[in-house]
Amino acid sequence: MDALRLIVFGVVGAGIWVLWRRRRYPGGWAFAFSFTYEEDRDCLANARNRARDAARRATQAESAARGTLADYERRQHQLEQQIARLRNPGTGEQLSGLGELVLFRHLLVVTSETGTRSVPLAALDVRFDMGQRNHSIYLTEASGRVHRAAYPHLLPATDDQQQFDEDTVRDFAVAIQNAIADENAFRARIPTQLKRTEKELEDTRADTRAQEAARERLAQVRQRNRQDPHRRAADAALEEARKDWETLTGHIPPA
Repeated sequence: MDALRLIVFGVVGAGIWVLWRRRRYPGGWAFAFSFTYEEDRDCLANARNRARDAARRATQAESAARGTLADYERRQHQLEQQIARLRNPGTGEQLSGLGELVLFRHLLVVTSETGTRSVPLAALDVRFDMGQRNHSIYLTEASGRVHRAAYPHLLPATDDQQQFDEDTVRDFAVAIQNAIADENAFRARIPTQLKRTEKELEDTRADTRAQEAARERLAQVRQRNRQDPHRRAADAALEEARKDWETLTGHIPPA
């Protein structure tokens, strides 16, 4: 089977190469493959290579100049995104979850009989309570609103409801408390970070010299590429080689 597959791949590959060769050197089988026209094919191939090399050098020079300008614009965009994240951190990545509570970096998602809502971690108070039938986590928001998440640990043998041991619930409550501490510290740093980043963005926007220099450099490179005598000569030589091939075969080859 492997040998047959190799044969099939070889046949397909050879077929593709033949088609490519016929397209690159149009006019018939002899013009594409015969040793009689090998020198003519070499002349066309060499002209193509020189024109392609000249075009590649021009593209690389323009790409480098465009990259300098893109770096300036990318830095400005990064600062804008950083400011947006500081002003609105969003949910953040999920850290853990237990029962009706899912803990994210910046908030808790609470699912209850009344629906699902998000509770910001900033200034949130969390308390664990051990009950006879349910362990509880009490969430007290900055507004004073309280939510109790219940975790049953003593159920009838026939009850299919999930049971939670004390250590699991306590550890989750501690995880919430640690996330709250991190969030409070993060919020405390925001004003300073926001002020610094806004100032950096303002300076970046105000300093138009770097951006104008990058634009001018790009314009100069494009102008030089259009007037490059080596590229012009290579393109002219390729066109001459294509015309020679057309004269020989009656078919215009691709560039």
